[in-house]
Amino acid sequence: MTAAGTRPRTGFLFPGQSSEYVGMGVELHREHALFRAGIDRHADQFRRLTGVGPLDVFADPAAQTRAELLQPAVFLLQVALAEFWTSCGVWPDAVVGHSLGEYAAACVAGVFGVEEGLELVSARGLAFAAVPGAGRMVAVGGPDPAELERMVAAQGGAASVAAYNAPERIVVSGTDTAMGELAAAFERRGWLTIPLETTHAFHSALVAPAVPALVAAAGRIRHRTPAVPLALNLTGGWAAGGELGAEYWGRQLTSPVRFMAGVRALMDSGCTAFLEVGPGRTLTTAGRAQSDGNELWLAGLSPRTPDSATALEHLTRLEEAGIPVDWVRYHAPFRAAGRTVGDRPGADRPAPAPSTELPFRIERVVIHESASAAGSGVAVVRHRVGETAREVVDVSVVDDAGRPVVEVFGLELGAGTGEEAGGPDQLSPEEAERLLASLDALTEDQLHALLPLWAGPGASTPVGSTEE
Repeated sequence: MTAAGTRPRTGFLFPGQSSEYVGMGVELHREHALFRAGIDRHADQFRRLTGVGPLDVFADPAAQTRAELLQPAVFLLQVALAEFWTSCGVWPDAVVGHSLGEYAAACVAGVFGVEEGLELVSARGLAFAAVPGAGRMVAVGGPDPAELERMVAAQGGAASVAAYNAPERIVVSGTDTAMGELAAAFERRGWLTIPLETTHAFHSALVAPAVPALVAAAGRIRHRTPAVPLALNLTGGWAAGGELGAEYWGRQLTSPVRFMAGVRALMDSGCTAFLEVGPGRTLTTAGRAQSDGNELWLAGLSPRTPDSATALEHLTRLEEAGIPVDWVRYHAPFRAAGRTVGDRPGADRPAPAPSTELPFRIERVVIHESASAAGSGVAVVRHRVGETAREVVDVSVVDDAGRPVVEVFGLELGAGTGEEAGGPDQLSPEEAERLLASLDALTEDQLHALLPLWAGPGASTPVGSTEE
């Protein structure tokens, strides 16, 4: 548990290959400039290395079957997500990655820069592309690791333990024949087995032919001492000054990933909030399996939930856990082109008081005076605050070019009740749901008509006005 008044320590978890999905990060790239900047800053280098753009790989199922495209795409997605979270005030106190994810973890820890990391991971992907994708991997719910290791060793060099992910959660890797025999033996013992969809039999002798090219590429990159504590795949312990170098990545490629020990190192160091920085929930699920229930585990991006909703929910939960969130920085890209009501020239008062007509509190209204007035629609982002019934809404009216014309941030339902503001009683959750749903259908004219109610008299400046 975290002592009162102290910020919880946060661990970033970076997943490996097979966590990807078609469309990963695409919506967040479209919707939020902080993440978009992290991707676009390196898009030209990515295109030079791979021949395609990063969004092409994020959205293309065929591209995701090619290691030389997928591996650098996963790396760039992860480091851009880490930049996004840190821009919002969520900094890692320690990091750990899983297999391919260890490259992003090392980058975020300061071992090498993003451009160096892209060069290295692209070389890794090309090395894998040159190796036949033989063999397969199987996840095993084995309650007896020692017995499982004996069974794998009996296969000679045809099979290896690929990862120790959590108690009773081990991955084995090897030839098709060896995996078939082992899976049958595991099932006879009643152990759960799950075949994994991967391009190669990672962390086995079958990928050893990729080692020389990888080590040569890593030898061209300067490795620095981690500035953020980094738990290593090879040992499960903390990286020291001289451990990370070209030879490390060669050994990491064919050795077991000791993720369970790495997460334990983060927990023992005091981390109580864990954020999976990438697609999927594999690592938070594995981490939770050895948790005592006092930690916060936040999964990565998911195809089942819009990226913007995931980001808002995670930031809210992190703030509730005691981690200061920089909401101003989060909203800054949306507000950059406009001015706030309270900051208007000639305005000598703070933002208007809550409306007495509706049970709303509004944080800020932005009028984009240089934008076109030809509104083409209203975009609404809704999010719930924590586990409460409070709803917060961000509304943007956009013109025909997709530029924001009017923006309302932090429109909070249920803040101005009759007792507090002299207005009507607070709406019921059912009424609130209907009212918020109606925002989706507002026209620009209707929004202008409502702005005085939301933000007080005089808050709405006609779009296109040059009033000073």
